[in-house]
Amino acid sequence: MGVDQLSSVIDDYISARLEAKPDKWPSKGDWLDEAAKRAKQITLVTHAPKFTHGDARGIGARVEGQEGEGFLSTASLTAPAIDVIGNAAALDVANLLLLEAGGKRLVDLIEDGDASPLAAFTKDKAQLATWCDGLSQALVGGTLTTHTLAKQTYFPVDEGYHLLSPLFASSLCHALYQRIDQARFGDEAKAARDARRKNECSDLSVVDFPHLAEQHFGGTKPQNVSLLNSKRYGRAYLLSCQPPAWQKRLTAPESDEHFWKRYEHRVAGTLYELIHFLKSVERADNNDEIKQRRAGLVDDLMGALLNYGAELRSLPSGWSRAMSEPMSDAFCHWLDPMDGQPLSDKEANQIALAFGRWLNQRLQKRLAHVGDAELHVWRRLLARQLRLLQLDLEGWA
Repeated sequence: MGVDQLSSVIDDYISARLEAKPDKWPSKGDWLDEAAKRAKQITLVTHAPKFTHGDARGIGARVEGQEGEGFLSTASLTAPAIDVIGNAAALDVANLLLLEAGGKRLVDLIEDGDASPLAAFTKDKAQLATWCDGLSQALVGGTLTTHTLAKQTYFPVDEGYHLLSPLFASSLCHALYQRIDQARFGDEAKAARDARRKNECSDLSVVDFPHLAEQHFGGTKPQNVSLLNSKRYGRAYLLSCQPPAWQKRLTAPESDEHFWKRYEHRVAGTLYELIHFLKSVERADNNDEIKQRRAGLVDDLMGALLNYGAELRSLPSGWSRAMSEPMSDAFCHWLDPMDGQPLSDKEANQIALAFGRWLNQRLQKRLAHVGDAELHVWRRLLARQLRLLQLDLEGWA
């Protein structure tokens, strides 16, 4: 029954070819005669070379029915789609071989030497055998060869080498493409997204692929790469392999030293840039350009300090009481406010002075001329920022 169904499908396919070019083939048998001759121009594969380079002339490989050994590979597919490489003008022969009906696929029958689905088109057993032999040429693939434009690795074995030529897993790529396309554009996917947009209950799941990339093969002629590539219009999906960006859980500092050590880790890049810049202009005249550049870098350091303070203020109130080495009252009031009272000018100056001392200690390791004058500049700048921040908070209260 399956063979009869397949014969009917083949009949419909050849009829369509004859209708497209009515003057070229007098009968369906004539079309099959030519198809059997052209079959050697193509090869049925699961791995194709031209995805690596469009001019690669190496042979492909067909891998089916092997154990996957727990790894995701073409062997993981129960029924991998067969790809076709070779002369794009002979892809009609490939489509013939891939016809399927009633659980039967012509290529599988031809591979077993069974041409019974084609028996309906001739009464000559010799002609039927010729068709079978000719079409089977697409399964042979020829001598194993690679190409200079394909990726190659010489792998040492004993005193010699094996030449490894990795091939693009076209069948696996096609299966991935189909599943992603179904999850993105299928009817269920559209219904699920429509329900989410309308805030309606639904049993359907919305499947998304963050940072999905699309790769194109073959340019305007994807059929020159392979048959499956042509069916995908030259497109292939790439899933993101970026490592997750883990966010550390914020914890309270254990001491004053621990606080500054954490802060320094956050601003290491900016601090290095400031030291490098001040070292480069150590003997230059102190012009407006230098002042603006220096002020910008110091402003970045102060901004990072204020942001770190805002993060610590988000912790549950009272954490400063549990510190192994308590910070000053000014810092505790700023970072762990428990009475709702704003910072006083005295406390703001104390915090700013601590910042100035910290910054001076770091700069003096490379810049001998940095001293008290710079210390008071850093102190005034941060004290001013703290007062402005306090005014903003009071304005929003």
